[in-house]
Amino acid sequence: MKYVLYIILAVVVLGFGITSTANATTTLPASPSYVALGDSVAAGAGLPLQTGASAEDRLCGRSSAAYAYQVAATLNTSATLLACSGAKVDEGVYGPQVRRGTTLTAQLDQAFSAGKPDIITVTIGANDARWIEFMTKCYISTCGTRFDNAAAKVLRADLRVELAAMLYKVKSLSGTDTPPKVLMSGYYTPLASTECLGENRITANELSWIKTQTANLNQAIRSVTPYASYATYVPVNFTGHELCSADPWVQAITAAAPLHPTVGGQAAMAQSFNDSIATMTEATQPTKSSQYMHYRRTVAW
Repeated sequence: MKYVLYIILAVVVLGFGITSTANATTTLPASPSYVALGDSVAAGAGLPLQTGASAEDRLCGRSSAAYAYQVAATLNTSATLLACSGAKVDEGVYGPQVRRGTTLTAQLDQAFSAGKPDIITVTIGANDARWIEFMTKCYISTCGTRFDNAAAKVLRADLRVELAAMLYKVKSLSGTDTPPKVLMSGYYTPLASTECLGENRITANELSWIKTQTANLNQAIRSVTPYASYATYVPVNFTGHELCSADPWVQAITAAAPLHPTVGGQAAMAQSFNDSIATMTEATQPTKSSQYMHYRRTVAW
């Protein structure tokens, strides 16, 4: 029954205004309103909390090192960080999330509460795809079985429908106005070595499987964006900076938020978003593009 409802939802979503078009060049105000949505990666989990953090900020693990603030600096604006650890697309972004017994208002509802934002960044989907559960299975037992492959495929199919519903809600909340530009990031591969987590913890085959599943997750996220002219996929690449490399952008397995981005990783994700923003605005905003070309990213450890 749930599967049938998802198919109906997908038809409704695609039939009411989300159409496949090429991403057009976007004009942004000099100081656009900007909101960052998503999960623990977007929140900056495991990194220092914001100064004067609210109870909800602490509950969600929102950090002053989250990429949103570096994106905001490049946009010459402030960031409203609504991302929350544990969030899924339907339980966090477009629907309410229960976090340690506290019910949190859907991030999109909060994003539009003071009016339509100009730009939204989103990092979401890993929890929907149970990515950390698969990683844990690789670490403590064996992963990459036929059951794992089948389960991952079903979860990705569900994720596509949920992301389409999220984009439709953005359009719905925008009313008769043009929807905000939505930048949806992918995820990084955290490991490059089988020895990184300890002897016999992860085999070469399991490492290959992890990389494949991360690529499949990213493709699932990317596959939804062509159906909404206001959505853009933003790739994230930590190659050469995986866990246990000489310059890791991933928190250690014993850290507060294992396998989440370090401060350097957050800066790298900000760079990916900034690259995308510069590309989509340069034709209509040469001044903004020029400012971006002189932007220097500082990585603090």
